[in-house]
Amino acid sequence: MSVSKYYKPEILLCPKCGSKLVYRYAISNKLIYFTNGKHVHIHNLGYGCNTCKDNQIYFSQTANKLAFKGYTYSAKIICTIAILKEKNMSREEICDYFFTKNIEISDRNVDNLYRKYQECIKLDHKELISKAYRNMLDAYGQIRLSIDLITVSGNIFVIFYDYFTADMLAFVRFAGLEDPKLYDFLSQYIRKDMNISVIASIRRDAIFIPMLKNLSPAKTKFIAFNKF
Repeated sequence: MSVSKYYKPEILLCPKCGSKLVYRYAISNKLIYFTNGKHVHIHNLGYGCNTCKDNQIYFSQTANKLAFKGYTYSAKIICTIAILKEKNMSREEICDYFFTKNIEISDRNVDNLYRKYQECIKLDHKELISKAYRNMLDAYGQIRLSIDLITVSGNIFVIFYDYFTADMLAFVRFAGLEDPKLYDFLSQYIRKDMNISVIASIRRDAIFIPMLKNLSPAKTKFIAFNKF
């Protein structure tokens, strides 16, 4: 039996005028399967600003990162499928693997999720991040990021999202947190001379968060989100 979880924005003050945001409507309501076998109905609640009246809807970065847009399996399940595929496991073997984790998945879904992984890993993050930064600065005068970190079998996947639109900006794989390419990647897009005001990222990490803070402007506010 699945449970329901409700999420509201991690910051409830308008980034434009500072007024308190108020509830508008639920922007998503879907059942998500997680690698620990849990099946959870995720309700992501949208909030807006009565002062600005700009139709901008703000929502939870936690809920947004639990699963890729349009998919009901967690982002970690998609990354796990990619790792299992590289081990030359067949679709049926992958289905059996997830069945032992109490996760129902068909061989067709395995293929669909692997195609989604391939689509994401090929994103032109340089162009996407550059464009998103320009748009954020033009619209809000600041940059806000949401950054996820997924670990599977020693590999890590770093995902950048636009905090305002929830659009995926980067999906990059590294050989662990000690991979020097990770720091090189982060330092291209997070620097002390940038007007980065907020970064939402995972709570329990002794290496990744200090790395982000070391690169970020001193005024950057870090917001932790929980993961399943």
